[in-house]
Amino acid sequence: MSIDTTNSQRDARSFTIIKQLLALILPITLGAMVQTSYHLINAFWVGRIHADAVAIVSIIFPINLLIISLAGGLSLGGSILIAQSHGANDRQQVKHLTAQTFSALILLSVLITVLGFVAASPLLHLLGTEQRIMPGALTYLHISLVGSLFVFLGSGYQAILRSLGEAKAPLLVMVPGVVINALLNPLLIFGWGPIAPLGVDGAAYATLITQIITAVAGILLILRPAYGLTLSWRDIYPHWATIGKLLRLGLPSSVEQSLGALTVSAMTVLAAQFGTIALATYGIVFRIMTFTMIPSFGISMATAILLAQSMGAGDFSKARRVSIESAVFGFCLLSIIALAMFLAATPIASLFVPNEPELRDHCAQVLRIFLLTFPLMGIQGALSGAFRGAGDTLAAMVITLISAWVIQVPLCILLSQYTSMADEGIWWGLVISTFISLAMTISYSKSDRWKHRLGTV
Repeated sequence: MSIDTTNSQRDARSFTIIKQLLALILPITLGAMVQTSYHLINAFWVGRIHADAVAIVSIIFPINLLIISLAGGLSLGGSILIAQSHGANDRQQVKHLTAQTFSALILLSVLITVLGFVAASPLLHLLGTEQRIMPGALTYLHISLVGSLFVFLGSGYQAILRSLGEAKAPLLVMVPGVVINALLNPLLIFGWGPIAPLGVDGAAYATLITQIITAVAGILLILRPAYGLTLSWRDIYPHWATIGKLLRLGLPSSVEQSLGALTVSAMTVLAAQFGTIALATYGIVFRIMTFTMIPSFGISMATAILLAQSMGAGDFSKARRVSIESAVFGFCLLSIIALAMFLAATPIASLFVPNEPELRDHCAQVLRIFLLTFPLMGIQGALSGAFRGAGDTLAAMVITLISAWVIQVPLCILLSQYTSMADEGIWWGLVISTFISLAMTISYSKSDRWKHRLGTV
């Protein structure tokens, strides 16, 4: 009877944790999908201008991705500390950390904007921008840099609300933001009535206006009395010790995200060596991958927040269970997604290339190979999120660095260049490196350092 009772209690705790995770995962995942649609909308309309416009947006994209990575990393540092204070029910510390997160975001965004304007021209030359499109690319970059402040503030309000367990709240701003962006893009690109057509600059201005509106709306949302975060200018005055702590937690995550962007660039260069079919396949499958891996991102963020709240409350037993339950949940969820996509690989590929049978079949074959990594990424996302929630953002960064540049890139080069696999070797290299990365992650999760963070040593 006592064994049955213990098992029932354990099952009830597991159900509670899964329920809490889902309450965070679902809105975070939906929010990430909404944000992804910004890029799809811009690409849709810019693609209807001319080839130079597409080239300009493509050349600026890595810079924008770097800005987003820096904003997301620093925001994550703030959200971890805020979630821990929220779990400890320390309202004064939550208020202090919220103010200092915004202070750090403002300072860093201004620094990036200034440096960006100074280095804009050399940076575009470094990226290989053709002289023909240099003036247009420079203007587009300047407009994007002006929006850096609002990118950082937007990332900040989302992270803060999620750390307080209010994962649905950012959607109140993000969804209308997508609608505004969708309306502004064609209006500013092609003009209408008294509004003159701005071409590719119109896409940049549409994004900038949307960023300003959503950032201001998000800050107003976070200052609602219900959250108890009334801030004054005095609260936002930089407290350098707190900002230093935010940077120590946030910068490794920023570097980790930036490494991911660099890896994608390296794989694109490698795929291009095998011709048009291989390069087109990589581009198509990468787009599918970006969208379908959003649930893994949601699991990672939810795990970080819930584990940080548990540690802040001093409930280390729950923190340990969060890391385990989220890993099991991530494996199951992404296994189901992988199986469904494996069975529908050809129809999915047909959505992107309906009139190119050779390319469609190659995309389907490559997609089936890549889907082998999905269940592993479910576990990887959960455990990486657990590391971040415990404040160990450096571990996640180091594992990503080793996995990407010590294992994945060399292995993909070896299998594609020195075996008969050709471009499929890139994807098998990715599969094998994912197995190795997960093994490293699990090994670290069992280490004394990690156990110590969870109060088990």
